[in-house]
Amino acid sequence: MHSRQKISLTARVVIIGLVIAGIYLVASNLSAPRLMLSILVALSVVGAWYYYHYVRSRSAAIRMAPADAAWLHLDEPNNPADIILLMTFDEAPTVEAVHATVAERLLRFNRFRQRVVNVGGQPYWEMDPDFAVGNHLSHVDVSGPLTAERLAEIVADLGTHDTAPERPLWSSHIVKGTDGRGAVVFCVHHCIGDGFALARAVSFPARSADESTAPISNPKRASKLISSASDLMRTLRHMAQAPFGRETVIRGHLRGQRRIAWSGGFSLEAVKGVARSRGVSLNDVFITALTGALRHFLAESGKLAEGRSIRAIVPVSLRPARWIEEADDSLGNRFGLFFIDLPVEEQTAKARSSKLEERMRAGNRLTEASVVLGILKALGLGPASLERLVSNIFSRKASVVISNVPGPRAPVYFGDKEIREVMFWAPHPGKLGLSLSILTYAGTIRMGARADVGTIDNPRRIVELFEAELPVILGD
Repeated sequence: MHSRQKISLTARVVIIGLVIAGIYLVASNLSAPRLMLSILVALSVVGAWYYYHYVRSRSAAIRMAPADAAWLHLDEPNNPADIILLMTFDEAPTVEAVHATVAERLLRFNRFRQRVVNVGGQPYWEMDPDFAVGNHLSHVDVSGPLTAERLAEIVADLGTHDTAPERPLWSSHIVKGTDGRGAVVFCVHHCIGDGFALARAVSFPARSADESTAPISNPKRASKLISSASDLMRTLRHMAQAPFGRETVIRGHLRGQRRIAWSGGFSLEAVKGVARSRGVSLNDVFITALTGALRHFLAESGKLAEGRSIRAIVPVSLRPARWIEEADDSLGNRFGLFFIDLPVEEQTAKARSSKLEERMRAGNRLTEASVVLGILKALGLGPASLERLVSNIFSRKASVVISNVPGPRAPVYFGDKEIREVMFWAPHPGKLGLSLSILTYAGTIRMGARADVGTIDNPRRIVELFEAELPVILGD
């Protein structure tokens, strides 16, 4: 982005300099009227070039929404703020079918045809004049069966590399094994949209062409949002007073290499039944299971400090729709965040569940999330350096990100094949090195873990502990 702007400025200086030099060289052999005419012609050429290549192109650019710009600014050299979406198939879809489906579902949004450019120090969306869908699609042939272990290695490798900054910030990869099984992997920068929006865009054909960031229209949800300046001050005070997270095995120096893992499927109805019986949300049940998995992981690593919790950052969708089938086709980021202390110090699943329910009820999480969204928008209007400073401060107050996205409630097709499994991995922004994700699809839930090797080199173990912990909670 910045290098492109420097190249543009350099090109203008060089061309203008060459024109002036050319005028100077011929000046001695021209009469005064002809010299003036040459100068006018030269200036007209330079002016036309400048207008076409700078003013005209930038006049078509669209300023990035503040919340989206905030996520763009959260990029670190070894830690881009991207989202990975995985779809697996019993029979791999054809390349032609994937191309056609990408064109139908994604390219209806200009965002997937636009690159990010810097205009006056602010990010803008600009149509990529050299856009070709083939630049964003690749094919990976596996020399053997497509096992879960091999697929995890491929997805981790794809999710480690940055997308080309001079192109739209997304890529898609078709993976096929010799056993006929296949997968499609999407890597999309968070500035294009949040997990809810991207799951909607990838899973379903167009409903509307609206890409606006419409305000929240659900009155029940809207009534729970910020109601006074006291909400803002209370949330800011809570965030500022939260102590910095202690160094544990899940905090460390990032190296820029990521590894991923995901679980098998669990019955969504069984989790709903437990949530109803306890009067809590599905997310509360998921977080309880993740807390138990993290406790056991810390204990195995010899890093469990009795009597001390670890803090998580939890995203909260502020979209009016609860399910992606009911959502419009708007992209962008429309969610907030809140802090929650995970009681890993509690020895039993029942005690951890009780403590979490108590902490969840202690504050208005929707209000806190709304305030954070407002903060992100404000930071998105400022310089990236300021946002990175604030992000680094607040990311040091937590150890993990926990995300939950509701996927399609019934099986869906991509290309010409039915999707067997879906999983996604959210970024771990700033200095965080671990992100845990929950996704529901067609009556099942799955959990995913994504970690920088500088913090955790085996996120598969956290997944295994989650797979052991959730049945304990469902059986209580």
